[in-house]
Amino acid sequence: MADELVVAVLVLLVPLFVPIPVMLLGLFTSAIQALVFSTLAGAYIHEALEGHGGEEHEEHA
Repeated sequence: MADELVVAVLVLLVPLFVPIPVMLLGLFTSAIQALVFSTLAGAYIHEALEGHGGEEHEEHA
């Protein structure tokens, strides 16, 4: 009887603990995606500002 109760409690607790690794994987993937997006956006903005900065310093005759 006690064995069956322990097994029943474990079976009821499994759905609570199985999604945790999946959620952690989702958080990790989201963090990597945000890092890549911000790096690419920063590089794009840097190139855009650098391209316009060179034109401002040129002297036109």
